[in-house]
Amino acid sequence: MKKFVVRFLSLVMAALMVLGCAAFAEEDYSGKVTISLYSGKGVEEAWRAVGDAYTAKHPGVEVVVDLKPQDSYADWVKATFQGYDSQLPEADIVYGNLAGNDRVDKVINFYDYAYDESAYSDGDWTEQIAFDMQNIDMVTGMWDCVSITGVQVLWFYNVDIFNEVGVEAPTTWSEFVDVCAKLSEAGYQPLAVAGDFQSFWAEQMGWLAQAYADQTTRSQIEIIRAQEGDYCYDPDVDGKFVYDPTDPHNDDTPANVNINAVRFWKAFVEDGTIRADSDGMKTVWSSFAQIFPTYAGGENFFGTDANGAKTLFYQGKAAIYLSGSWFFGDYLNTMASIDAGEAVTIGDGDAAVELEGLKKFALGTFAMPSMEGEGIEAKARTIEVATGFLSAIKKDIDHDEMVVDFLKFYTSSEGYSIFLEALIENGGVPDGLPLVKGVELEGELAEMFANIEYIGNCQKGFCQALARGIGDNQEALRAWYGYSMDLLNGKITVDEWAEQHQANQLKYAPEVMESSKISMNDLDNPQNEPTGN
Repeated sequence: MKKFVVRFLSLVMAALMVLGCAAFAEEDYSGKVTISLYSGKGVEEAWRAVGDAYTAKHPGVEVVVDLKPQDSYADWVKATFQGYDSQLPEADIVYGNLAGNDRVDKVINFYDYAYDESAYSDGDWTEQIAFDMQNIDMVTGMWDCVSITGVQVLWFYNVDIFNEVGVEAPTTWSEFVDVCAKLSEAGYQPLAVAGDFQSFWAEQMGWLAQAYADQTTRSQIEIIRAQEGDYCYDPDVDGKFVYDPTDPHNDDTPANVNINAVRFWKAFVEDGTIRADSDGMKTVWSSFAQIFPTYAGGENFFGTDANGAKTLFYQGKAAIYLSGSWFFGDYLNTMASIDAGEAVTIGDGDAAVELEGLKKFALGTFAMPSMEGEGIEAKARTIEVATGFLSAIKKDIDHDEMVVDFLKFYTSSEGYSIFLEALIENGGVPDGLPLVKGVELEGELAEMFANIEYIGNCQKGFCQALARGIGDNQEALRAWYGYSMDLLNGKITVDEWAEQHQANQLKYAPEVMESSKISMNDLDNPQNEPTGN
């Protein structure tokens, strides 16, 4: 049974069925497309529905849905790419963002197909989706992750608990600390936030690290933006750019400004005009230490994973939960299950936990509270991006074209409508607002999205490069997690943290540069397109 409504403003499905395969007879694809994403409620059924619809158009194609456990997926996908050179994987479609630099040169560049006519719309691929929200590497010209839902990371809170304690949603970090103190005094754990490595790398703590590093790095755009004479300079864009930290969209790329990646690396590695141990970063991490781990479970914080954090929030033991706008659907489904007297399951596979006796509560949201202090340059933004991050593992040209064609179908109004219908029918929830043209959400879910305060995307250019382990290098991330734990546990000072952070980022910068095909020689002439030699 559907627990919320999704209405599709797409082609009439009956008409599409009448057209059948005839409209696609010119392409006679043959082979197997293997979807190896992570599992979740309704996800397998949704992909099977898309696969069946695609096979109906292309009988020579077999679509295999081979989902993996979410809690171990990042390790699995990295290992898949690390073994690529010795043996091509069975997998075709994966979450490439979780592979980091291991996917370089091993995935299809969708930009090569972006402007080809699509058999599933009246134009090319770019006209089916919000192409301007896709993440295209400004150095390499790579578009290697397709993203078709728009999401925001924000704070959710239990309105009933807030009313009981007499607190309101904070707008500044100092107010946030005060709210947490009052919630704690009332007997509640203020924050449901995970503290394990996965959280610091790719989830809650990693999101916070990026959002608040952004408050300290806004002016970097003046250093790393394309200068006149640079290979990537556009006089119609860059010639008009004026830095304005009061405008959260001022540094939107490439709409308002272009980034020269070589200028970033020169400023950090050679010149020292960009640093990872700035006063602003010290302010950020001193502010984090005011809340973590004290108000996020104390000594249990670093042992709490994503499922544990969500469980605390649904049980009413914790008052505030950090997630993304995809949580709206999860919340609505959970409240519907409580109404129906059903148990609620958190997680999947061996990590699944069944909760009983939960009580309904009203849900509120607030945006990232802004930090204040030395080195803070602007108000807080958050992660407001297109998500999905579907990559396709590169094989032979015929196979690649078939996989790309399948993705074109999936990202069409017809294909994505089929996906969402099956997802919701089987208890799943959309990640965010659809970025596929002709598909919209309606009802209670749409109302929740409409209430979000959009404050700007913090993931711009290279302003986030130093927030965590540089370039998501795994060794750098592990080291960052270690000394960040030491700081939050009071074992080192913020000055010692900053010293270790600067050293860690510089240590692994050459590896990250190499993966982006930028050499030390390129830094001598940042106006030239990098050669990697």
